[in-house]
Amino acid sequence: MAETHLLKEKKELKNGTILEKKLIAEKIYSFWVYAPQIARKGHPGQFIILRLSEGGERVPLTIVDQKPAEGSIRLIVQAIGKSTMALAEMSEGEQILDVFGPLGNPSEIEEGGTAVIVGGGVGAAVAYPVSKALKQAGNHVITITGARSKELIILKNEIEAVSDEAYFTTDDGSYGFHGFVTQQLQLLIDSGKKISYVLAVGPLLMMRAVSEVTRPRHIPTKVSLNTIMVDGTGMCGGCRVQLGKEVRFTCVDGPEFDGHLVDFNTVINRNRAYNHPEDCRIDVQIDQIKLEEAIPEVSRGRQQMPELPVAERIRNFEEVATGFTSEQAIAEASRCLQCRIPKCVQGCPVSVPIPEFIKLIREGKAIEAGAKIKEENALPRVCGRVCPQSEQCEGSCILKAKGKTIAIGALERYCSDIYAQSSQAEGAAVKTEGRRKVAIVGSGPAGLSCAGDLIKAGCDVTVFEAFHDFGGVLRYGIPQFRLPKEIVSLEVEALKAQGVKFTADALIGATYTVKDLMEEEGFEAVFIGTGAGLPYFLNVPGESLVGVYSANEFLTRVNLMKAYEYPHVDTPILNLYGKHVAVIGAGNTALDSARVAIRLGAASSTIIYRRSEAEMPGRVEEIEHAKAEGVKFEFLRNPVEFAGDEKGWLKSIRLVKMALGEPDSSGRRRPSAIPGSEYEIPIDIVIVAIGNGSNPIIQRTTPDLAFDKHEHIVAEPETGQTSIPGVFAGGDIVTGGATVILAMGAGRKAARAILQFLNQNEEE
Repeated sequence: MAETHLLKEKKELKNGTILEKKLIAEKIYSFWVYAPQIARKGHPGQFIILRLSEGGERVPLTIVDQKPAEGSIRLIVQAIGKSTMALAEMSEGEQILDVFGPLGNPSEIEEGGTAVIVGGGVGAAVAYPVSKALKQAGNHVITITGARSKELIILKNEIEAVSDEAYFTTDDGSYGFHGFVTQQLQLLIDSGKKISYVLAVGPLLMMRAVSEVTRPRHIPTKVSLNTIMVDGTGMCGGCRVQLGKEVRFTCVDGPEFDGHLVDFNTVINRNRAYNHPEDCRIDVQIDQIKLEEAIPEVSRGRQQMPELPVAERIRNFEEVATGFTSEQAIAEASRCLQCRIPKCVQGCPVSVPIPEFIKLIREGKAIEAGAKIKEENALPRVCGRVCPQSEQCEGSCILKAKGKTIAIGALERYCSDIYAQSSQAEGAAVKTEGRRKVAIVGSGPAGLSCAGDLIKAGCDVTVFEAFHDFGGVLRYGIPQFRLPKEIVSLEVEALKAQGVKFTADALIGATYTVKDLMEEEGFEAVFIGTGAGLPYFLNVPGESLVGVYSANEFLTRVNLMKAYEYPHVDTPILNLYGKHVAVIGAGNTALDSARVAIRLGAASSTIIYRRSEAEMPGRVEEIEHAKAEGVKFEFLRNPVEFAGDEKGWLKSIRLVKMALGEPDSSGRRRPSAIPGSEYEIPIDIVIVAIGNGSNPIIQRTTPDLAFDKHEHIVAEPETGQTSIPGVFAGGDIVTGGATVILAMGAGRKAARAILQFLNQNEEE
């Protein structure tokens, strides 16, 4: 690529700027894009995710080539879908909104063998950089490149330059061998050529065929998969692949897998799931949702804040609870006993001065009450909506014995909302120039809470977020009707106003490592608050059928990518209108998923839980809302198998009845299957919401960071200090899945420890 005028002026370039665009074959374009950090960090076999516009989908593309000195990467795109056709319409000098990576694992480049690299169609774009790396490592490189015709062969000169032997095949015989790449490969094998390794890249049917050609000779064969993705970081589980008896994720375990183990049928079926856009269009049908009969409201035995009527709220994603009026808030605040030793404060992980702010509400000083909370809580509007108050502050209230605890969460929400709309909320920016630099990894509740305390102390704080928007689980995991995203955005903006810097599309462990942040970017301390985002699955037969979602993928498509507005946005979700939906699990995430399904027009939405209602971990309020909205509950049931049709679509679920025994380590009674009690029911969509594990990306790139047997970061409970001096961690990445407020508490503890660490360094 010749240096363009854009590169000469690269000081003014923005990440994602298109430096060069060329048509290299019919509907196939080559782009050089300005992405300096990816150009510096990427390796052969890795990919990026781009997003063209607000409402655009996240599209994975292979890094074909890179020029670190110029800060550019090369992408090759076939314009066949909405997003790729939109990219093909862009011109040099225009900016791609988000370019995120490098993602996936680099190709394993061994030395001294004979490697055959098979590229079909645009797969040649992946085959080329791997062939180049293998050649540089001293291998004998044989390339087989196939296309339908001579005009569709791409990168011919580049591939020949890195090949010891280069073969080209065309379906129509217009160039090279007349036939398929598999036929050319078979000829090489039959000739007695000793082959150490085969990599196949291209259409799934081609990669499957290559794997079958090499299987009889036991030739090690890798395939580079391009499965459907939403996030690309291992969080959603949508890119899962059945590898023998194990489930793997393309974005964190791949993209290269053993071709002899891949279940190609399920990958092919899942990749076709969204091929028919009308099957994903829900917007028109949502307007037609009607209740067959009025669903009675559930009485909770104490005064609650007003809510939207059930018949209205199940037709939209508006917030269900509408908040206390001033009269209600003052009346509720007047019930507080103002205890001399307030147990409610002891039950709050962030130590909000509860009696003090309630007293201010009682005096009609709502703004002052909100300011008082803000002194200790960086996200009070969030906590007032999603914290499990019944287990924490309200659960510790002295009035609990009488069944009339103070509605602390509702009062917190009331005064925090009023404070946020007042002039007092417009806090002055903290001067941080020349101050101590701290990096926050993850913009979820732990990271935002830590950032809030550190900026108040005068630190120079930067928050790094893998997604294109901020808030972590607050944005992608909790539905709009429970936590409006406008509130999350305003909380982030408040931190920005104080001076906190936010960097999107930065995956720590890939775009930057922890070591990079400290040694190259100049951060004196790092807080890791990435959460536990790797979804757990049931590991039962049929879990890769089309129609089986992880809750992470389901909620991310709806909450972050707004799939319910498809086709007005580009990310689809399977049409749930009139379908029967089962949600496996009984925590808040399961309840959220079931309630979203109702709003998407499901004929039925059923929670399936292996224990009884008494053991449900979800918030009492969310359980009651779910019941009011028509969610059904099947207790003491557990899935043992999913069954599908000949096209790989889910059709039924096989359940076994459970019985409860003695309590386990969680304190809940242990469930066990009742022999001979299995039965099958028809089902259209399943959402698996049984928890999350730790994402391995940081672990793989930070060898000095200690992890426990569950792959959680090992950190001191009261400080968050990890095995690396200056690196702290807190929230779900340390404890496993927990609550928003507990994560915030961990962020606050870490902030105090970070300040102490920085002060000690200054004294030394």
